[in-house]
Amino acid sequence: MQQNHSAGAPPPDERDHVDRVLAQWATEDPDLDLSNTVAVIARLGRVRAYVDRELDDLFGRYGLTRQSWDVLACLRRAGKPYQLTPTEINQEVMRTSGAITHTLHALEYAGLINRVPNPQDGRSSHVQLTPAGRRLLQRVGPLHVANERRMLTPLTAEELSALTALLRKLLVSFERANPVPHATATQRRRAGRATRPAAN
Repeated sequence: MQQNHSAGAPPPDERDHVDRVLAQWATEDPDLDLSNTVAVIARLGRVRAYVDRELDDLFGRYGLTRQSWDVLACLRRAGKPYQLTPTEINQEVMRTSGAITHTLHALEYAGLINRVPNPQDGRSSHVQLTPAGRRLLQRVGPLHVANERRMLTPLTAEELSALTALLRKLLVSFERANPVPHATATQRRRAGRATRPAAN
């Protein structure tokens, strides 16, 4: 005899951890509606944890981390001469300045980046991708793309397009309120003033 399911509920073999959490809450507190909060946010968090693990596994084979890969990639896509200031890198990869400083030291020690004088400010320097860094990107890049494509294989092309549009809509709302996730309260206020229309 086929088991009846509530409207929209997946069959037992297609339920995930969050479905089980929601079922527990429905039993313990039926008046608490988590269908449009935990159902989404918890899944985003758990999916990210799985994605991070898969990415770390691949990058680790080449002596990289997710963060060091992001730094190398942002330098490469900046175009010749493949260099940015540390502040620009921090904004691109959305990490704290302390974490970026540690990553830059490690990449410089590995010979994947170097420091070059800033022609506009002799007290600071630019970070530049080295030839060794470019070669590593060329080697790992196709493997990284294939790894990401593999993780997305459960979704059809139409589902991927729909998910892309929905995530973009959500991300735009966050970026408008706070362009850099790790910005301090003072930095967020400054960004708000910079984007606020001038009074007539």
